[in-house]
Formats: sequence, structure tokens, C-alpha cells
Amino acid sequence: MVSSFSTIVKSLLKQLSPHDYPVLNSRLFFEIWLTFVLDQSLTSMRDLFYRLNHSGISVDISTFSKACKLRQDQHFCRIFVELIKRLKQQNPAVAQMLVPIDSTVITLTSKLFWQQEYHQVKLMNGINLTQGNPSECLIHFGQAHDAKFAESVISMIPEGGVGIMDRGFASWDFLDQMSQTKTLFVVRIKNNMKTEFDHQRYRVVWFCDLESKTEYRLATNLMELTNEEVSDIYRQRWQIEMLWKFLKMHLKLDKLITKNVNGVTIQIYMVLIAYLILELMEIPALYGHQLLDKFRYLQLELSRRCSIVHWSYDLLPETLV
Repeated sequence: MVSSFSTIVKSLLKQLSPHDYPVLNSRLFFEIWLTFVLDQSLTSMRDLFYRLNHSGISVDISTFSKACKLRQDQHFCRIFVELIKRLKQQNPAVAQMLVPIDSTVITLTSKLFWQQEYHQVKLMNGINLTQGNPSECLIHFGQAHDAKFAESVISMIPEGGVGIMDRGFASWDFLDQMSQTKTLFVVRIKNNMKTEFDHQRYRVVWFCDLESKTEYRLATNLMELTNEEVSDIYRQRWQIEMLWKFLKMHLKLDKLITKNVNGVTIQIYMVLIAYLILELMEIPALYGHQLLDKFRYLQLELSRRCSIVHWSYDLLPETLV
């Protein structure tokens, strides 16, 4: 596992310059964020900087805060896209891949955001259940209905894939846009929605959960599947909820530490990058094979080192601070 994690991180660090800024270069900036997101022993960025400053690495937290406000997120976005491509290469595409799509909302508590009339940030993306990778993501500050982002949703669904969505996307205009682009979907609609629509484009499937006594109505353009097959596909939507749970519980998605839009965007990208690194890395079979097993084993490795910043000196001895 150590060589696997090291190999992945080393390949990423090589793409970032250690000389582009005099105090906090892009490589060190990335290492600090990666350490904070992956090291569960850190509860705040101040804890990390205390660790760095008292172990020979002189970096001021105010310099880091300034970088979060002013640096562009292009490096993080590019690395995120590259890791998705790597994961796709490991798992070849198949016909009708299932892609649950949803959004999660993170409350913004800083008054600096409130002054800009931002009270929440929405992260929307999907997860390809066949290839195991998250889709492209949409980061939106403010309030907006999920169905308003039809173009972004369509871009998240690969050719031949099936988008699986909950009632937040329930809009006939949204389904019309999906149908016009020949994008396959299974969307739960609200029980009070009128079902007057073009039967050539999509149909509505009814089924009931007897345990919870809940009625489900699903709109889909999968005409050849039976009602039972459509309902089985919709049940896979829960996997996106499991993704949010992992990102918030273990990778600190719900602990936004910066107080500006640029910094929040960078942290969200960093959380997704950390998730992809965990998906790509390997650990000894003795420790398990689930994502949580990988994360726990990584905590053991990080506990032997002061931080990923220190670890990088072994990976890339030419790294300069």
C-alpha cells in the first residue's frame, strides 16, 4: 500500500511547481490541503500549522489563507479530472452503466458569506457504479433547484449510461431536455405531479414500499425494461448517499475552513481528489479491500509520519519550502 499511495501522490506532486511562489509554492499548497483532508487526527488547520512550524517547516497560516483567497483552482480541477480518467482506465465501460446523481448542501456559517448573500454551497455530482468513479462536479453558491442544472446533469451521464435521480430533479421541463438529448434516466417524481406527457418519450412506473407505506412514482425513458427492473435500478440511487456520507464523515466535506468562495471551491476539489486517491490505491489483502479499510490503513501510515508535507521529502527530495 505504501508504494501504491506514494506512487499516486508522487505522480501528482511532480505536476506542481515547487518554485512558482517564493513562500508557499503550488506543490506545498497541495500537500497542506491533502494532509488536512486525509489525516483524521487533525481537527483544524491551526493544528496542522502548529505541527509544521514546530518541526522545521516555517509557513505562516496567514500566507496559506491568502493563497486560498487568491490562487486559482485550476491545478486542483486538472488533477481531479486526471484521476477520474485513471479510474476509468482501470474499469472498462459497459452498456447502460448506472449513474446515481444528486446534490448535497453544506451550510456556510461565516458572516463574510452572508454579506455576499451566500448561506450555502451545493455540490452536485454522480457516481458511476460500474467504473467506481465520481462524475464531473458542479459547485454552486446560493439556492437553486436541482432541475435547473439540466445541462450539467446531462454531461455527468456517459453515453449509454442511465442517470438515476430523486425528486429534486422532478420537472417535466427537465425530463424533456433529457429526452431531447437521448439521455437515459430514471427519476422519482412527486406524487402530486400531473402525468400528462408524451408517451413516446417516457413512461411512469408505480410501486410501493410496504414497510414504510411509501408510494414511488418513477419517470423513465427505458421503454424495454419491466417495471420491476426499473424499480431495481432506482434502488441503486442510494449509492450516491453513501458517497456523501463518506466524504462528510471521513474527508471533512462538512468542515469548510475557509471564508471565501475560492477557498471553499479548492477544499471541495481537494476532498474529491482525496476520495479518488483512496479508490486508486491498494493495500495488503490482510487489511481488507473496502474504501474504509484503505482509509483506516492510511491513518496508520500517516501516524508514523508528521504529515504528507514531511512524507514528500522522501518522495521528492528536491521539494523546497
